[in-house]
Amino acid sequence: MFQARNILIELISVVICGVAIGLLMAIIANVFVQTAVVANEYRTTLSWLEVNFGGNTYSLSSIASLLLAATLITLLRKWINIRDWAGPADSIYAAHSENASTDTKKGLGSTLAALIVTSGGGSVGQYGPLVHFGSTIGLFVKNYFHLRMSSDIFIGCGVAAAISAGFNAPLAGVIFAHEAILRHFSLRAIAPIFIASISASAFDEYFFGATQNMFDLSQAAPPLNDILPIFIVLGPIFAFVAIAFMYSLRMTSTFAARSGRYRPLLPFVAALICGSVGVIFPEILGLGIEPINELIAGNFSFGKVGFLLIAKICMTALCLGFGLFGGVFSPALFIGVSIGSLAASSLVFFGYAGAEQIIIISGMAAVSASVIGAPITSVLIVLELTGSYDYAVAAMLAVIISNLVTYRIFGLSFFDRQLLDRGIDMRLGRESIALSQRPVTTCVGTSYVELDSKITGNSAFNLMKDAGMVESYVVDESGVYTGKLDIFGAISASDNNILDFLIIEPITLYENESLHTAMAKTIDFIGEGIPILSTDKKYLKAVVSEGSIFEAVIDVQNTVSKIERV
Repeated sequence: MFQARNILIELISVVICGVAIGLLMAIIANVFVQTAVVANEYRTTLSWLEVNFGGNTYSLSSIASLLLAATLITLLRKWINIRDWAGPADSIYAAHSENASTDTKKGLGSTLAALIVTSGGGSVGQYGPLVHFGSTIGLFVKNYFHLRMSSDIFIGCGVAAAISAGFNAPLAGVIFAHEAILRHFSLRAIAPIFIASISASAFDEYFFGATQNMFDLSQAAPPLNDILPIFIVLGPIFAFVAIAFMYSLRMTSTFAARSGRYRPLLPFVAALICGSVGVIFPEILGLGIEPINELIAGNFSFGKVGFLLIAKICMTALCLGFGLFGGVFSPALFIGVSIGSLAASSLVFFGYAGAEQIIIISGMAAVSASVIGAPITSVLIVLELTGSYDYAVAAMLAVIISNLVTYRIFGLSFFDRQLLDRGIDMRLGRESIALSQRPVTTCVGTSYVELDSKITGNSAFNLMKDAGMVESYVVDESGVYTGKLDIFGAISASDNNILDFLIIEPITLYENESLHTAMAKTIDFIGEGIPILSTDKKYLKAVVSEGSIFEAVIDVQNTVSKIERV
């Protein structure tokens, strides 16, 4: 009876928790998107910023609005006192950390910065910041629900709700949380994440109305056997475009990191350049949903699509690299649709017509999947945003080939490469990250013999003999660690001072090192104990055995196994 009551209470708590996260993210995601849409619509109506040149009318509103956005996020950065904004890469790392945490102030500030930039017409996306804010909301809600769920599940709930509300795609939200963030499937995680994702979609529909399919399609999907050869050829092309986009992002970020005292000026440089390009190509500005539908409908010439593709890659890289913060997923959709449009037009030129839209949609899915490292999610987004099962199956062909090529050349995703640049290799898995975060001082220490540096070998021998040990640790009169002496060194020293008989370069650990480092250092260790010194390398803090290190590692392995398999 008591057990049944506990199960019922936990079930109710899981439902309430999932619904709470879904409600919060449904409201936040829609406020974010609608604010950006309204701001961009208002920007385009500013007739007093229009100029006539060569018989054409151009609006300078993009320059003014982006310079204003650059000013606002510069003030915001100083106000909340942070150096870098937070995105999906931080959510991924938090979900794989033992003590998962996100900076709420940084998460809120990053979301607000992205809203300012997208509202100003920046060539950035909104879903990346929403994903990170979803993880922040998940961990925030965790403080009010004392459940047996681990922190990564709360992060998954927030992320799934963000994608579900942002795209009105609850299935894609669930899969994205597992595929891109948690990177494992378990029964513990599926139920709360499903509840959060479905709740976000339900509240989105209830408060903001039912939404139609985001992309307008007018062509039926041709038979798979007809388009399979096409996607075998186009898949690598989509991959190379995605790789070029991601490398451009890294190049501008590297340049910004090396700019030194000029770095505070870079957001204004990006605003001026992107705004100026936006005067000529306004389609690259803002969220880009309407231009994507125009590209799908084939309303642009081949030449203009080519210019839009180049401009979108360059301006998104410039904005994100130079500090106009935002996401990469929406730009990836635009870039994918653009390269898909170019590919479809080329095929029409060579006599293959009737499959233009499915090629465009597949290009969109392939490029976005390569950038975010979530192929299954991208296919489901196609399914939920187009309402076409045939389009989703066809897109899967291009997605698979593109992702394989991207992984071999660049890596799993842009987010993984961001973490790798910080020295965090996600390919090593959750266990490696946990070992790198667990300090070596968590190992159970063993008893040891401490010797004064002035004693003789015979005295040292007797002390070790009485303690039943074959190794000892020498400190001077001020307590500074001098070295390690084994019983053979003590015998050799005899009546002489022990300092000339210490072990040469013994394996030593430091209290600020991790279990991961300890494992690497002790791989060839033979002996009784390993000294752990203070961070300044002066004082002996503890002595651990090789066995205690293995026990600590096994404890980490068991913890990871419980998270990923239960």
